[in-house]
Amino acid sequence: MSRKIALIAFDRVNLLDVAGPAQVFRTAAEQLLAAGLSDGLSYEIELLSAEGGSVESSPGIALQTQALGSSEPSSFDTVLVAGGHGAEVAAGDERVLAWLGEASFAARRIGSICTGAFVLAAAGLLKGRRAATHWDYCGELQASYPAVDVDRESIFVEDGGCWTSAGVTSGMDMALAMVEEDHGRALSLLVARRLVVFLKRPGGQSQFSAPLLAQASEGPLAPLLAWIVDNPAEDLRAEALAERAHMSLRNFYRAFESATGMPPAEWVEQARLQVARRLLEQTGQHIDQVALRSGFGSADRLRRVFARRLAVSPAEYRERFTRSRAPDAARDIPLIAGARGR
Repeated sequence: MSRKIALIAFDRVNLLDVAGPAQVFRTAAEQLLAAGLSDGLSYEIELLSAEGGSVESSPGIALQTQALGSSEPSSFDTVLVAGGHGAEVAAGDERVLAWLGEASFAARRIGSICTGAFVLAAAGLLKGRRAATHWDYCGELQASYPAVDVDRESIFVEDGGCWTSAGVTSGMDMALAMVEEDHGRALSLLVARRLVVFLKRPGGQSQFSAPLLAQASEGPLAPLLAWIVDNPAEDLRAEALAERAHMSLRNFYRAFESATGMPPAEWVEQARLQVARRLLEQTGQHIDQVALRSGFGSADRLRRVFARRLAVSPAEYRERFTRSRAPDAARDIPLIAGARGR
């Protein structure tokens, strides 16, 4: 069954917000066709804008679009609004808002990538719903639309058929989740392998990683954060870290959460997880050795953290990232034959 997908763009749209999800759906359609599970491309993508014609993306690359008025909202299965610096203008365009209002009743699901959430919010589609956007715009979205429950952490959120994602590449994570909803995990996995992306970051995974936060930190705890990342197997209990920072435990907790937005134990776990992922990707070390070097202590603890944060085992993670090439579609795709579709 063909599923038409509308991607709404505008001048100064983020190019990857458009190209990333579009490529996920296109690759899924190609794999279904190659496996003989579809007579044609099962995902058809239309790029739309308020007026149609050429819109200029943020890198200066022009995109050709069809006018919203030329397409009936009821003809689309999925409607996605891209993000970018032009989202503010789009959020004030009554033509866009009216079209989205109709689509919210007609389409099976509706969503946004990055700051496209502002457009959905302006159309009244996020009222009373949990929603995600790029971390740098969460405060502005919450202040502008108090009725929206802004999730400042998750990379994507689904609430009652309304999907919203954080910045840029998280739009691909959301699109992969949609493919899984439509055709099952096996196809979503194959698409991720083809695109050399991780399948699949859970929607609840944080937008931040500990090493990135350490690099970005400029406060008095910056040296300590960098030391944690470089020494994951050391004693990283809060008491030991407070002593290293020459602070009382109470002041340390307060300063740490102010600097990172999370308790020390959670931040340390994220830092260790990043080290474990890198070791799995780049070395052939046994899981027990990876657990020791990354500070988790045991393979069992490492597996529990991977299951909770990444929804895969360490062995599955390594298999996906050290695979020399993706499996042939004809050999892998039939696993989805019994999956549900809509």
